Amino acid sequence: MFGSPAKVGMATRILVAILAAATVALALPALASASYGWPIKPFGHEHPVRGQLNDPRMNGSDFYASSSHTFHVGLDIAAPDGTAVYAVAPGWVHYLSSSAIAIRETNDVTTFAYWHIRPVAKRGKKVKLHALLGYIEPGYGHVHFAEKRNDIYINPLRRGALTPYVDTTPPTISSVSYYDGNYHDLTNATLSGAVKLTVSAFDTPQMASNWPWAVVTPTWIGWRLYDSTGNKILSGHWDLGTTLCPLNPLEVFSPGTIKNSFINNTSGVGSYDYWLGSQWDTTRVANGSYRLLTTVRDIRGNETLKSVSFIVANGLAPVTPVAPAS
Repeated sequence: MFGSPAKVGMATRILVAILAAATVALALPALASASYGWPIKPFGHEHPVRGQLNDPRMNGSDFYASSSHTFHVGLDIAAPDGTAVYAVAPGWVHYLSSSAIAIRETNDVTTFAYWHIRPVAKRGKKVKLHALLGYIEPGYGHVHFAEKRNDIYINPLRRGALTPYVDTTPPTISSVSYYDGNYHDLTNATLSGAVKLTVSAFDTPQMASNWPWAVVTPTWIGWRLYDSTGNKILSGHWDLGTTLCPLNPLEVFSPGTIKNSFINNTSGVGSYDYWLGSQWDTTRVANGSYRLLTTVRDIRGNETLKSVSFIVANGLAPVTPVAPAS
């Protein structure tokens, strides 16, 4: 009735292959619908990015001198003032302010926001894909574009979302330091007592813009601390690329952090300094040599590593020089 075992086995393999192909075919439309083009023309071409999700933002250039400390909630896409801004997906128009529009998709889950524009789309109306929403306001030179899903900001540059986006250049690690009220180079340093380890790092978007200070935060910062025998005694990471960081920005950014700025017609490149975890009490480990491995990555997984060796020396009596024999 069922045929030979060989035929049954062949039929089973064919059925499994058909089911697998059907599963892939069903998944393709969902994947395709998740991606979208750029909010300025040409929609199918990449445009310069001069701001990233989770960049430091505050009411001043110096992070710690400001009274406000927040994370950037989207992308700043560079374009000349007056550039037309279009909907990356259909949905219903909501006004966030006199210079910002949100388009909520009909699935009632995803919202796209467009800031620093002079809106022309009508409040409460439904717009189609690529409908004209407004024009970039004078003095801004960019549209702030954000994506929110289930009331959580997510990174539009993640794979399968805003497309096309290409980045093959790795981030830069400027320095690795320890902080005891001041910064000191960690390389070959001698530590004692309680300190905080820090890294200064940034990512340069591959596509240059007319903004000379267009650097952004790396999207992943990790650290591992090893003793002289190679045992890992400390590790951690900051994930700044997937969703809006839920932490207090002061837990992530260390003193010296400066946002990208344009003040008094003078452009300034941001400086991004990160704590590598909380305060570290070196008296809880043995004296000796240690190695800190710091890793930073961008949204496309390009990676830069830096290894720094240093010494811990607590409670050692000072050595008195011995006079040479006469």
